[in-house]
Amino acid sequence: MSNSTLEAIFARRSCRSFTGQKVEDETVANLAKAALAAPSGNNFQPVNVIVVQDTALLLELEKAVVDYFVKAGNEAVANRNKQRGNKVFYDASTVFFLAVKNNANTDTGIAAENIAIAAASLGLGNIILGLPQPVFNAPETAAFWKARLGFPEGYEYGLAVAVGYAADQGKPHEIDSGKISYIR
Repeated sequence: MSNSTLEAIFARRSCRSFTGQKVEDETVANLAKAALAAPSGNNFQPVNVIVVQDTALLLELEKAVVDYFVKAGNEAVANRNKQRGNKVFYDASTVFFLAVKNNANTDTGIAAENIAIAAASLGLGNIILGLPQPVFNAPETAAFWKARLGFPEGYEYGLAVAVGYAADQGKPHEIDSGKISYIR
């Protein structure tokens, strides 16, 4: 294949083990801009990008997410978290939080995918994360975490994308061509 965009799409996978090595500032800035370059319905541009590289803050938030599912009694998610070492951000050096207004979830997904594909094209591991959402929505924790991360007024958690240097060389999932239909 001679198309670098398609190569990045087909090579991309969800990375669940990062080295912790810092991603260069220029790269981080370009990935944030890639999110904002995403198309949106009626060009509404509802996504605000918050870049977090503060390891202590990420570990604190990670603990809050894990604790949320334990306290909620969600055994399935709590057990999966435990199997993964209670890692939510997987030691990534950079996490892009996509705050969104007006429930523009489709636009948020497109912005997240722009970050993921751009990161993959630069040789960086990444994973799109919905798991932190409850701590930004639960009445007892939402205001605290939105303030800690500097969410603009009226914005909600959309998605997060953890980015960094991959510690393992996993493989992308197999593509099931049976899920493609053509009407000609």
